[in-house]
This record gives sequence, structure tokens and C-alpha cells, in this order.
Amino acid sequence: MNRRTFLKSTALGSSAALASSKPGLSQIQDVSLQNTKTLSKGALRIEDGVKLFLKNNEGNTTPSLREEIQENPDAVFIIMAGINVSRDENGVWNHCHDQIERFGKRVGQLVFRKGSKRGIGTFIKPNFVSGFRGEDALFQSHGGRVHPFFVAGLADALHEIGNSNIIAGARGGMSHEQFTKSGCKDLFNTMNMPLIEANIQPFSGYHRRELIWHKNHKGLVAQRFCTYKPAFYKDTTFINIAHAHTHKVGHTTLTIKNIQGIMPRGYGHICDSWTSMDLWRRQFRKDFNPDYRVEIEKQYVRHANMGYKHWDDGGFYKTYRASGGYEAFIETLRMFEISRGEKRNRAREKLYSIADSRIFWAEQWAQRIMDCIEVMPPPDINMVEGVFGRGYNTGVMHTDFLTTGKSMVAVDAVTSWLMGHDPRELPYLRIAKERGIGENDIEKISIFLLDENGPFKIKDYRDLPRHFLGINNNNIKELGPRFF
Repeated sequence: MNRRTFLKSTALGSSAALASSKPGLSQIQDVSLQNTKTLSKGALRIEDGVKLFLKNNEGNTTPSLREEIQENPDAVFIIMAGINVSRDENGVWNHCHDQIERFGKRVGQLVFRKGSKRGIGTFIKPNFVSGFRGEDALFQSHGGRVHPFFVAGLADALHEIGNSNIIAGARGGMSHEQFTKSGCKDLFNTMNMPLIEANIQPFSGYHRRELIWHKNHKGLVAQRFCTYKPAFYKDTTFINIAHAHTHKVGHTTLTIKNIQGIMPRGYGHICDSWTSMDLWRRQFRKDFNPDYRVEIEKQYVRHANMGYKHWDDGGFYKTYRASGGYEAFIETLRMFEISRGEKRNRAREKLYSIADSRIFWAEQWAQRIMDCIEVMPPPDINMVEGVFGRGYNTGVMHTDFLTTGKSMVAVDAVTSWLMGHDPRELPYLRIAKERGIGENDIEKISIFLLDENGPFKIKDYRDLPRHFLGINNNNIKELGPRFF
């Protein structure tokens, strides 16, 4: 099916997607209670995608980054999208997927050059967590995911310079029926770009040949974890594409958080809370530092005393200490593990009454993701697609930019600034700098505007256009007394 035929046969032409519906609250459950689920219709499991990837590499040319990006690995480059779009009578941004596709192609032309090496191919990991609900989901100017047409345009540009073997990956998106019915996979098929899915239950359903294992013996939380192929397959070009929106754990959810998407189900659930790590992921605890809770609490208190913003919003630490703290939590956890039936249920409820699911959340997530990116090979290039940014209580804004660079920390810092935040105050970026992973001080980051005339260095970062997207800190609007 060619692209034109595809566009006529999908959501704009005939409504095949699911109507949106309001999701209910998640039920607390043990991982042992989760049923084995098959992938949604048409989804490629990892090994099938890797076979295609290896089969189609003949004649492929590995793309090369433009010289200025390669020579400035700590710099950030901003490309303005120039999208012309209006809202409808309900205030919803109109479709502009054709413009976004052209922008994706333009980004590819500005960032990449024709390489001189023959390589296996390119792996693209776009943020596809949400935004595929509704009859026109594929075309929506959505603030919750990378626009599929941006990826299609980028792939077009790569194809034109000889990068014929491209594959994309997801972890969770394709397990939802609305994703399949949105037509995203069909769009990627028109681009000859297979889309693999790494959302298999239980973890034993993965084959050893599908995964690459990494170790961090000094990890504060994660000391062993895996990623799925072909992200770090030998000679693969890995493009990490995040989307600009806020998040209640990291405050901004950008290229660092998008790395979760190259980890299979279980290991990739780095957003698990203090308690759900044991309730849902007990089988993975063997790969964690056995004393990680002690270390996380110690770092949490230290960072609170350093004045981390929004660190105890809701007063959860005060309640935790008043309920007996670590000792009471561990004692109740042991009771939970040896109990069955109603006694087990009561122990589980008590765990959450001692430690609210939001306590230590940002600290634990940040330290665990840093454990991972500290030892895994870095992506070849990181991008944040910010044509439409999503904020908290601001809705979807037309932010009209893309940021890119080799350093995830620097890209996330500059992007956060464009989103209205000071990256020097964002906890996960402060922790990244503290651990020596990258620079979050925007005054120390070289920033360039990039267009067809080449890169132009920004003399003063304060001259950059900003969009104040707000902060979603655990959905807490009214703050009570702080413990610290």
C-alpha cells in the first residue's frame, strides 16, 4: 500500500478506531496475578523484528551526523518547526500532519549526512506511550507522544541518503487495541519500517537472544538490567526521540525517561513506586541493590535538605516516619510475603498506608534511570519533538520546536528551559549532574539554532522563546505543611 492510498483508507476516510473512553483507576495487584497476554494483532515480537533487521541490511548505508553535532557532543541544537496551525471551534488544534511530516524530513536533512560505511541499519525509539485514542488518533495534534508523521518524515530523509534499513520499537503501546486501530503500524509499513513490541508477560516469555544485558555493580538501585535488540546491536544507529511534555515523576519527561522504552516489560517499569516494586516486580529484585531502600531514603533526605523543589509536596515523608518508617515498612512487607488470602490483603493495604505510592518516587526513579544510562551505550543522537507540548493545567500548546544533541542531560536541560522550567532546579537533572552523567546548568551548555544556513550559536539563552507548561507534581494542588 502506498502512502496516498493509506491516507485515504485510514481514520480520515473511514472511522475504524476506538472511541475515547475515560480510564478507571488502576487496581493494586501482585505480578503473580497478571495473566499471560499475547501481543496485539500484527505486532512483531523482538526476535521477528531482529530477523527482518538482519535480513534487510544488504545495501544499507549508515547515516552520519552532521559535522557540527559530531564535534560538539555536549551542545544542543534547536530547530524551529515553523508549523502554521489554528484551533477549531472547541479550542482543539487542527490536523497538520502533512506539515509535521515535512518537518520530520527537514530535521533528517539538517541532522544527518550520507555516511561512508555499510552498517546493519537504524533503530528509532519514539515516545509512543499515549495519544492513540479516538477515530482520528493518528492525525491529531497531540501533546502526549511523538507525532507518527514526524517519524515518517524523518525516515524519508534517511532513505534518501541510503539508510534503507530502519526499524522502530515500542514497549507497551502496541498492547492496546486503540494503537493497532489507529493505523500507526500501517503508516510505518508504507515506509518499509517494521515496528516491534517489547511488552510480553510474563518476563520468561522473552527469549535470551532478544535481549542485551548490562551490569552496574555500583548501581544505587539497579545493578543488572536488560535492553532489547536491536537498540544496541553492533553497528546499529540508535535514534532516541522523546516528546515535550510534563510528568508527575520527573516533572519533564524527555530523552532520559524515553530510555525506559528500550527495556522490556518489567525492567523498563522504572516508574514503579516504593511499594509496587515488591508487589509487581518481585522477580526482578535479584538484580537490585539489596539495600536500595536505605540508600534512597538517605539520598532523599539529603536532597530535601539541599532545597530540592517539590520534594515533599503532600507531606508523605512526615506520615511515613510517624507510621514507623523503614522498620515498620519492612516488617509489614515480610508479613505480606508470608501471608495468604485476607491477611495478605490487609498487609498490602498497610504497606500503602505506611508509604504512600508517591513517597520517594522522584528520587527512586531518577537514581534507577541513572544507574542504567551510566553504563549502557549512549544513543547516537537524541531528539525531543516539541511541535505540540503538553503541560499541566495548560493543555496542549503549539510550542513549535525540536531539540537535538548527543547528550541526553544537555538536551533535556535545554528542552526543559524552553518548556518554562529552570533545569538547574529539576530534581532528576540535578541528580544526573551530581552523578557526573551530564550538565544541567543552561549557562554552561552551548546552544545553537540550526537551519538551512547552518548552526548559529545563541549568545544568551534568555533570548530563547519559552512556553510555560506548568508542573504536575503528583496531582497535588493544595500543599500542606512540609516535613523539611
